Amino acid sequence: MKLIRELFCGPTVASEIVLMDIRACYVRRRPKESLRNPLHVLQYLVDLRGGRTCVLMCGRNGLVGSAICVFSLAAVQEVFSGKFKEQATSSSAWLPVLTSKVPEPRPGLCVNDTQTLPDSVLNFIRSHPLMDSAVPHDHGRPAFFRRDVTFTSLVVDLLEVDGVAFTVYFAGTMEGTVYKLAEWSDRSGEVHTNLVDIFEVTTPEPVRAMEISTKFKSLYVSSDSVLRQVDLLMCRGRYANCLRCIQDPYCGWDRERGECKPYSKAVRVFWGRSVHLSCGEQVWDPEELGLGPLRWFHYSRDRGKQPVPHVADKFLHTADHGLVLMAATERDAGLYACKLGLDTLCSFNITIDSKTCNVPSEADYKRIYSDWCHEFEKYKTAMKTWQNKQAVRCRCHV
Repeated sequence: MKLIRELFCGPTVASEIVLMDIRACYVRRRPKESLRNPLHVLQYLVDLRGGRTCVLMCGRNGLVGSAICVFSLAAVQEVFSGKFKEQATSSSAWLPVLTSKVPEPRPGLCVNDTQTLPDSVLNFIRSHPLMDSAVPHDHGRPAFFRRDVTFTSLVVDLLEVDGVAFTVYFAGTMEGTVYKLAEWSDRSGEVHTNLVDIFEVTTPEPVRAMEISTKFKSLYVSSDSVLRQVDLLMCRGRYANCLRCIQDPYCGWDRERGECKPYSKAVRVFWGRSVHLSCGEQVWDPEELGLGPLRWFHYSRDRGKQPVPHVADKFLHTADHGLVLMAATERDAGLYACKLGLDTLCSFNITIDSKTCNVPSEADYKRIYSDWCHEFEKYKTAMKTWQNKQAVRCRCHV
C-alpha cells in the first residue's frame, strides 16, 4: 500500500532498526470485491481525474483473473483513519483494535522521517498490517473483470463526446494483447462499461508498460524487446459495421461512405461569423521532430477533399496549428480535418446556420447601446486622467 500512502504523504525515510525492509507506510486496507473469490493482490495503480484512483488488481491464490477497480481517494483516506484489525493468535478471529490500544502518534499518519518514531509505533505497524474496514468500489462494483487473464499494465484516457464523458481503459496482458474498455454514465446516472476491442501489440511477449500521448493521439506499448505506437483513432478498417463502430468513443460511422472514421465534433457556425478550430494546446513542432508538416483539409460533397491554404481574409493558420474560418458561408460547410501524414489529429463537422440571422429586438438594441455608453464613459474617464497628467508635467517643466 506504499503507493496509496504516497498519494497522500509522499515518500518517507523508513526506520531500518525495527522494520528492516518493511516500510512504515505499508498500512493495508481490504478492497471490497463483489466477486465470489476476492482479488486481493494490488498489481498496478493509476491516478485518475485528480480526485480518484484507478486500481488494477490480480488474484494469485486459486483464481487466475484480473479486475479494474475504481476507488475514491476520500474513501481510502476514511478507511486509513478508521480502526485497525488484529489477530491475537493464529487460531483467533480477526477483530478490530480498541482505540485505547493504538499508540501515539497514530500509525499511518504522514511523517517525513520514520526514524523519529518510537519503537512502540513501529512494532504496532509490523503486527497490525490490516485495517478493519473495506474500501467500497465507486458505483459498487469493479469496472471490469475477466477470468484466465492477467493484466500487467494500465493507462486511462478521458474524453467527451456530444456532452457524454467517457473513461477509456487500456489494459495490457501477459499474452501481449491490449484490452480497450469504455465507461460512461447514462442520463439516469447509471454507469456502464463495455469491452470495445482486444488487439495484439507485443504478442507473444507480455506488455510491460504503456503510456498515452494526447498530443500525438497515440498509445505507446512496450515489452521486454519491443516498443510500438498504436493510433488511438484506430477506426478505419478496424470495425466493419456501424454497430461495432459506434461502440468506440473515438469513432463515428460515415453513412455516405459506409465506413468507420475518427469521430468528428459537430460545430454549428452562424452565417457570416468566424470560428477557431483547434486540436488543443500544441507545444511541439512536428517539422522539427522530422514528422512532416501539419495540414488542414476540407471535405465537401461538391469538391471532395481539398487542402485549406492560408488566405488572409478567409483562412488563417494559427501558431498552435489551428485554423480560423472567417466570414462563413454555405460553401464552407463540411468536414475539416487536421492531418499529420496519414493520421488525423482532430476533425470538425461544420454546419452553417443561415436561418438564424434575425433582426435584433428592441431589448438587444438597448443592451448594446448600454454597453456602448458604458465603454464610452470609461474612455472619457481615461482621457481626462491622461490630460490631467499631461497638464501636471507641463507645469513642472515651466
